[in-house]
Amino acid sequence: MLVKVDSIITTNNEKKMLGSMYKSKFKTGDYVEWRAICRDKNYEEIVKVYQGIIKSVFPVDVGSRNVYYAKVIRNGGFEEIVLLSKIRKVQTN
Repeated sequence: MLVKVDSIITTNNEKKMLGSMYKSKFKTGDYVEWRAICRDKNYEEIVKVYQGIIKSVFPVDVGSRNVYYAKVIRNGGFEEIVLLSKIRKVQTN
């Protein structure tokens, strides 16, 4: 029996992992982008957009439940771990 409680879907008392609805949308090798909000010394907002290729998608235990993250190789070769719900696919030819 499925029960919806505060946006958490439970099946036989098991919590659904955060980001699991996004997991099926991404696979290794997808070209994606995400944004990060940075602030300078005057506390002015600067939005940076990053792009890269997904290396892997994996769950991380954050205490009370697991959350899906993606390991992404950014343009330029840096590897970064990004919350799966923060990334978007980039259309390529």
